[in-house]
Amino acid sequence: MTIQSEHHRMKPVLDLARQLDIATNPDPSAIFEAGSGGFQIWCTPEDHPEGWNGIVMNAGAFSKPCEYVGSVNWVWDEESIVALEIETSSYALADQMPDEYCNLEDIPAGFNRCTIFNRDADIEWLKEKIAWLFAEAGVPLLPFEHEQAALSDIGPYLLSHYVSDEDEYVVIVSPGLDPGEFCEPGYELARTLEVWNAGDFPADVILYPDQEFQEMDTEPDEGPLIEHYENASRLGDDNWLESAFEDNISGWDE
Repeated sequence: MTIQSEHHRMKPVLDLARQLDIATNPDPSAIFEAGSGGFQIWCTPEDHPEGWNGIVMNAGAFSKPCEYVGSVNWVWDEESIVALEIETSSYALADQMPDEYCNLEDIPAGFNRCTIFNRDADIEWLKEKIAWLFAEAGVPLLPFEHEQAALSDIGPYLLSHYVSDEDEYVVIVSPGLDPGEFCEPGYELARTLEVWNAGDFPADVILYPDQEFQEMDTEPDEGPLIEHYENASRLGDDNWLESAFEDNISGWDE
């Protein structure tokens, strides 16, 4: 493969995105804005992510009322496009729902609003639109890459620890949800811990321990699960979790 051949491989996607241009095409499926190495995606009052109900949208210079949601860019590995980097920035939520959303990427302690960047609902909606465009263009869909959004400081979240006779797992339960909803058959809720800043960890997802890693020999002053968490780049920094559950639970995988 060459850089030129890779651009040629993606050309049908960008060509279709240009046909379905948000600025000029009034068709409901025309929500794209193509660039040279990716494209942007907009939503409309009839087609938008969850959580956008009631958001006022104006056409302005575009073909129909809309608001910006996010973008996708090619991820290169030397001369090959290997993935799709996606990100969302729901500025309309911060503008029209300022008591609930803010345009900060890192949520400071005591700041009870959610970030507008890479909201789960926006990411899932964006993936659906990208997958549809690739399918319509006849181009195989590449893997997605995106950063996990920081959990908000609206809380507290509940770090919930579940155990059975042979296994255990944890869930970071979002505010307003019952930890009992995540208790699997054969397990019981052993304990919970309030956390007000959950960093980059996924909420409302069961995280199981890495059994193979747990069996490794480690230094006495640093348990294997703690070391595993330190190296878990997908989940990010976990200083708060290490201090809270230092010798008991850390190092969990989905």
